[in-house]
Amino acid sequence: MKPKKRFGQHFLRNRGAVEKIVAAVEPQPGEVIVEIGPGEGVLTEKLLEIAPVIAIEIDRDLAPALKIRFGERLEVRNEDALDAPLPEQPYRAVGNLPYNVGTPILRRVIADTHWKRAVFMLQKEVADRLIAKPGEEDYGYLTLYTQVYARAKRLMTLEPKSFYPPPKVRSAVVVLEPDLKPFASSELLDLLSTAFRMRRKTLVNNLSGWRGATRDSVVAALTAAGIDERIRAEELSLEQFELVRKTIHHRDTEKDGEHKETL
Repeated sequence: MKPKKRFGQHFLRNRGAVEKIVAAVEPQPGEVIVEIGPGEGVLTEKLLEIAPVIAIEIDRDLAPALKIRFGERLEVRNEDALDAPLPEQPYRAVGNLPYNVGTPILRRVIADTHWKRAVFMLQKEVADRLIAKPGEEDYGYLTLYTQVYARAKRLMTLEPKSFYPPPKVRSAVVVLEPDLKPFASSELLDLLSTAFRMRRKTLVNNLSGWRGATRDSVVAALTAAGIDERIRAEELSLEQFELVRKTIHHRDTEKDGEHKETL
């Protein structure tokens, strides 16, 4: 079928890449594979050889074609992976994610309860952000969001000629493993988002006003955490951000207590 631009479709043609992706999934007994955006079924064909597959395909033309091709062996859901129900059992996610929605799909999967591994093909620059280190240009909110839930590594990089039609950018395959941090919280994610609001600004400037924190309280929190107040967000590790969050939280708690005693 002719690829549709509105779905960001670029069908994989590299058979060597198919073999490597399937080999990286490594499903365990009792697990299913969730394939996101199966397209023509190039990966699907190989995935069905190793585990039951649930294929989530948004394209109303491709979904019935997959049903015809694979029959009862494949469960096909003509749904949007951005809001389609995810399995209530252990699963491994795999897919050539459309560039325009790859990031939100990835974030949704790794924040889910039942995922056991994800093997995703993404735009290379997105993959670079997933595995970046503090101080690197690609290091940012997506890097740290991913670290809250998972460990990420690059499996391979692919040139445009590996796809039809060839995209204008290179692609990369990443493997993600669950690694939910014990200090994970919505408050930490909110702090991370605020910290990278304006990359050129210092952390103090970005966090001033966060959940009512004053500039002085942010400076005091950084000082208590042993962090230079002139630092920018891209220089801090996830653990340092959590220390800042705890320090600000504790200072606010102490202030609340002092205020109550005064009353």
